[in-house]
Amino acid sequence: MHRGRRSGFTLVELLVVMGIIAILVATIMPAYHAVVLRANEAGCIARMRTLGMAFTLYANDNNGRFPGRVTTAGNDKWPKLLLPYITDPKNYVDPGDPINSSLPVATIISNTANGSSFFFNGFSDLGAYTDQNVQVGLLNITNATNLILLGQKINGNTQFYMDFVEGNQDDILNKKAYFGGANYTFADGSSRFITETEYNHMSPGNSASDGDKMWLINQSYNIPAVPAGH
Repeated sequence: MHRGRRSGFTLVELLVVMGIIAILVATIMPAYHAVVLRANEAGCIARMRTLGMAFTLYANDNNGRFPGRVTTAGNDKWPKLLLPYITDPKNYVDPGDPINSSLPVATIISNTANGSSFFFNGFSDLGAYTDQNVQVGLLNITNATNLILLGQKINGNTQFYMDFVEGNQDDILNKKAYFGGANYTFADGSSRFITETEYNHMSPGNSASDGDKMWLINQSYNIPAVPAGH
């Protein structure tokens, strides 16, 4: 008599296969995660470049001036003001931002709360924090390549402006959104990646970090101490 042929896996064989699959998953997942992060970072800086060009176009149509720091109700803040110069409101959102990526367009460009992933220079050094009449023009800027207009903010924060008066450089500015750094948009319309280490570097003779100085038109402005609780 012939024995019937065995079919299927034994428990030991099944456990071996499962172990191999687990090892493969553990090996592949970090690489996959890094690829997704790299794609999101590239998408983020591309969208910030689009916004940089929108700021330039806006200035060209408004006597060479960027949007002002609007705080009163009924007036459009910078996301709404730039809307005619971009083709897709998704450009306001970092693709790696898990909170704002799911917001409807109306919320993203709301004047009530900033639904974008970025916040605009509040020009605290020129007194814009207390005077809405302060408007920054291209003629005011001597180094547009290194003057930050937009930075990435902590996901979920709804503030429109980066204000030194409130210590936002420490509690809202996201200096390490990707790979130990973040993307920034500059007054010449360009965008680039700056590591947290580069941002926090203190050049000889400076009382503020190199990154904080890049938000200033008035380089002699004394950045106030961070308020309590920040």
